[in-house]
Amino acid sequence: MNTVESKVKNHMKNSEHIEYPDFDMMFNSIQMDELRIADEIKHRSQRGKTKVAMVLGVSVAVMATPVYAAFQYDWSDVLSHKSGIESALQAGYGQSIEQSVTAHGVTLTVHNAFVDGNRTVLLYTIKPGMETNGAEIRYDQMVLKDSDGTPIEGHYYQQWNEEQGVYQGYFETDWVIPENQADLQFSITGVRYLQDMQEDITLNPQDTNTQKFNIQKDGIEAVEVQSFQHTEDQIMIRSNVTFTDKDLKEQTWARITAYDPNGNMIKETESPVYGTEGATGAYSSTQIFNEQQFKEKADHFTLTYTHEKERTDGTWNLDLSLSQKLMETGTVKKEMDIPLDSTGGEARISGLVMTPTQIRVTIDHQEHYYRLPYRTYQLEVGGRMLEGYVSLEGTLDPNQTELRFEQSDSSLMDVSSVANKPMTLIAKDRVDEHAGSQASILLTDISTQPQTIASDYEGFRLSWTYYLKDGNLYVESFSPDTTFGGINQSYFLDQGEKHYLTPLYFNDSDNKHTEVYKDFKGENIGLYVWNYTTKKPDEELRIPLNNTK
Repeated sequence: MNTVESKVKNHMKNSEHIEYPDFDMMFNSIQMDELRIADEIKHRSQRGKTKVAMVLGVSVAVMATPVYAAFQYDWSDVLSHKSGIESALQAGYGQSIEQSVTAHGVTLTVHNAFVDGNRTVLLYTIKPGMETNGAEIRYDQMVLKDSDGTPIEGHYYQQWNEEQGVYQGYFETDWVIPENQADLQFSITGVRYLQDMQEDITLNPQDTNTQKFNIQKDGIEAVEVQSFQHTEDQIMIRSNVTFTDKDLKEQTWARITAYDPNGNMIKETESPVYGTEGATGAYSSTQIFNEQQFKEKADHFTLTYTHEKERTDGTWNLDLSLSQKLMETGTVKKEMDIPLDSTGGEARISGLVMTPTQIRVTIDHQEHYYRLPYRTYQLEVGGRMLEGYVSLEGTLDPNQTELRFEQSDSSLMDVSSVANKPMTLIAKDRVDEHAGSQASILLTDISTQPQTIASDYEGFRLSWTYYLKDGNLYVESFSPDTTFGGINQSYFLDQGEKHYLTPLYFNDSDNKHTEVYKDFKGENIGLYVWNYTTKKPDEELRIPLNNTK
């Protein structure tokens, strides 16, 4: 999918250097799915690896018949982060569809549709054709197409309903039907039944060198495991997986699992990050463990990964006629021209779209893919507070950013009655990005022995720890100042050419950042900061939105 998120990534990849991590993605982890959290296994299908594949399949002619009504299901868990849709469903808004198609033992049902001026959402269920015990299922393709057969960009999220024996989910797209009614086709192609596989590895937890294990199984070639001292009592495990099946890289969920002698899994002390792009293009994961538990209590290690157990080939199509009329209260649009004073004139609020399920605020800016300098957003409407987020799947305009706020109160669904109520945008927890200065930090006598030096940088006290490991240069930066957000990326010069280090680990909460430069040759370098951030967690910006053009 060509989302704004992917465009930003492509923009970064095509730049002359490797950019720093996508902090908007970190700050809005509820909305973003690329970073997979082990503590939220039940939400795994929401991550970026389940984004809709826009590959057109061969349609199969099938008959659609009504089945169970949507109200027979409890949608509260599925819609826990889509309060606008949940409230609209409970209030009786939306369009009842109740169409289903069955083929090869699998039944796809679309229950309800919510179509307004901000988005289109379908509530669906999948009854699998075989026993799954609640394990994850995915699809070769889940897609919504317009009347011309053109795929419409969107994403899906689903959960297993054990009582009903179905997967409940929603398909959401920011696409808005151009007229009051549209004929569309919703379909899935190829149902894939997944399971977790484990391959034993003879990992030595005491060995700080890179340990490589050949897997040669299920499309996985090998895994390299490195350990780093994270804090006084924590260890960071970094694993890089290479694949013989390149498609598997986009689909699996690979990590290191540690067990004690009794077979109990040793849990991470922080939320792990899986599936990021490693310095060599490998699939990389970062896990933080208690050092004593990992080194002294763990005696059995595995590479655990998601693998396709079985599949049902076929295509399930449903022809839908969707209408905005059934959202009753309609859509209110306002054009605005309100500067965001705290951004130095860089950004201006240009418009607002209010529907029964969501309020969208559009911000124009001169810089491509500009990051708003706040982490959290709220919208106060008539004395009621709505929580918001930066949408990365809405506009394709690189000079626009969208803030979206889920309606969470049925009293706000009558759009015409609340459109003129006092409305205030509230932005909190400011994080600013700064270009680095021309001052360098001198790293001398670089060797396998870690060394730590201190420096004053732009008024902040920083410590730098650097060392060689397996021929690679690692640099860790840290500041005890809580208003310092961290070094995003650094570089050094070699005969006038900039050589950028690759971000390896970043934690904004502890101002710690780790970078690596592969195959480093040399003993002394002057290290320059390319970009860093500062934090103002108590800063709050309030902007009334009742002034229109």
